[in-house]
Amino acid sequence: MRPRLWNPEMELMSHSETRALQLVKLKSLLNRVYEQSPYYRDKFDRAGVNPQNLKSLEHYQDYPFFDKDEERASQEASRETAQHTFGLHITCNPRSVNRVSSSSGTTGSPTYSGFTLKDREITNDNQARALVRLGIEPGDVVMHASVLSMWIAGIPGVDSMMAYGVCLVPVGALSGVERVAQVARDTRPKSMKCTVSFAQYLAKHMEERTGIDPATLGLEKVVVFGEPGGSIPQIYEPLEKSFGGAMVHDIMGATGCHSPTGISCEEHNGIHFYAEDNAMFEICDPESLQSLPIEDGVEGEIVFTGLERECGPLIRWRDKDIIQVTTEPCRCGRPGPRMLFKGRVDDMLLVKGVNVFPNAVRDVINKTSNLTTGNIRIVKSSPGPVVPAPVLVKVEVKAGLPDQIKQTLAGDLDNAIHHQLRFRAAFDFIDEGEFELLKGATGKTRLVEQINEQHGPLGRNDEQRNI
Repeated sequence: MRPRLWNPEMELMSHSETRALQLVKLKSLLNRVYEQSPYYRDKFDRAGVNPQNLKSLEHYQDYPFFDKDEERASQEASRETAQHTFGLHITCNPRSVNRVSSSSGTTGSPTYSGFTLKDREITNDNQARALVRLGIEPGDVVMHASVLSMWIAGIPGVDSMMAYGVCLVPVGALSGVERVAQVARDTRPKSMKCTVSFAQYLAKHMEERTGIDPATLGLEKVVVFGEPGGSIPQIYEPLEKSFGGAMVHDIMGATGCHSPTGISCEEHNGIHFYAEDNAMFEICDPESLQSLPIEDGVEGEIVFTGLERECGPLIRWRDKDIIQVTTEPCRCGRPGPRMLFKGRVDDMLLVKGVNVFPNAVRDVINKTSNLTTGNIRIVKSSPGPVVPAPVLVKVEVKAGLPDQIKQTLAGDLDNAIHHQLRFRAAFDFIDEGEFELLKGATGKTRLVEQINEQHGPLGRNDEQRNI
């Protein structure tokens, strides 16, 4: 039986139909921003491109990129010259903005995203696509156990779920495990939405701190987002067991588009990207930034363009995520390309001249031994991407392992990393339950930890030190 879809007309389009629609929408978008935005007109003119001359999607790679630094500069300029915070690249009347979301601002001043009523309608449609694929019906109880903030996955995400018609329980993660457990027990949600690390925290500590076994809550779905892990067996399988067989799904968004844009299925073989009619993506070589063909197995930096965005469209937005694309049909029967998250360009480390992504280190460790839990963190002693070998990696392991087993495990992990990633590693094994996760302002877990050499050898207190 074919799986249910919210918008079959768009979600079932063939690849050729999708590309044809994208070209039509892209031409319309580029002409609109060129006509309505002096910022984009100047930017395109300096790059030597004109929307009137766009004949194919292949020609789109001639257009300049947009990134976080440019967005921040554009918004700082608009606050000074235009008395609004949406950036000089805005293409709508600021008074038509109906909702504002914001980044955390952990790497500088926060950036803001405005949404018109049409922008919100498309966002709501994308959210509905995810909920239908999850089997969530209007009236079903859904618990939002993440930060209730201006972050796109905070209050804006709550807003779009309510538009679909769920019975939304916005408990928030900052209320603590006791409150979350109590509310979940009382409201009996069908699905819970939170970050991967908070789901892990609930699984480990809920029963000991509240007396409530998470397996008894009746959850059918646990939807995780904001950080890698929801597609890693060593992470999602223990979560599914802890929550009484609830299936874990990984959801993704796309900056500058109408998030969410994809969700994993019951096969756990990547995130289905289901929004190609309004969120076009490219894969680029991380070093040359040349576009790569979208074919099975291609890996590179993902670049997004929101084809329908009214307020502040971001043309060729560098999301700084490294993605592997799978185009082979999924056993679940749902259409569309699938994506596997590999790492962040910003998190890339340089070890003996080799580019290394923290997620790749974690993947190797998790595939090498079943004695690890899935939690790791790479330790750096100085700023910048260069890390000398052997690279120190903190690894959470099952509690109570004898020293001899740990020695053998260290050798096995070092050999696997050297064979697959071409560098040597050293390990600090931390018993399960004692590994402290480093969090950002939005609840995302950090996989790299920087320490100051003046503090000397690492100890357990170093776990609390932020990057």
